[in-house]
Amino acid sequence: MNLSMRWLKEFVTLDEMPMRAFTEAITMSGSKVEGWEKEGSEIENVVVGQVLKLERHPDSDHLWICQIDVGAGEPLQIVTGAQNLQENDFVPVALHNSMLPGGKKIKKGKLRGVESNGMLCSIEELGSSRDMYPDAPEEGIYILPEDVEVGADAVEILGLHDTVFEYEITCNRVDCYSVLGIAREAAATF
Repeated sequence: MNLSMRWLKEFVTLDEMPMRAFTEAITMSGSKVEGWEKEGSEIENVVVGQVLKLERHPDSDHLWICQIDVGAGEPLQIVTGAQNLQENDFVPVALHNSMLPGGKKIKKGKLRGVESNGMLCSIEELGSSRDMYPDAPEEGIYILPEDVEVGADAVEILGLHDTVFEYEITCNRVDCYSVLGIAREAAATF
């Protein structure tokens, strides 16, 4: 069973501690932790941006030229093929020199002769899935809620800075077959 630390902390108060200490203590309590993975650690320089203006690319019928406010004074120009954008949408923006999961580097460039200073991101490009974000469109950029701050860390807002633990739950510990069961175990251990 996989369980994120963020979900676990919704049910039990846990002090900050090294992941190794947490896994050893939970394993000693009888809920063996097979391993853990730090999510979002590969993602760098992705912020919240607001779409200020959209216009069609002059040499393409499917590309858009977007003016994006990322809280840096001047708006950035980014070219995208996403068709689900509207003006005033809040979106995750991978800026120049950013990193995405899988070692994908984002740099300035040109798309059909028009300068693009980054990339607008879908939830999949940020290393997650529609299973975790059911409101994410099947194709297109993830639209953030309107109460976010322009320029904020998009990964933090999306809750992608998390640690996921893989538990080996044995048949004699059916009480730990759920988030609530592991939360009770963690509360008793810590």
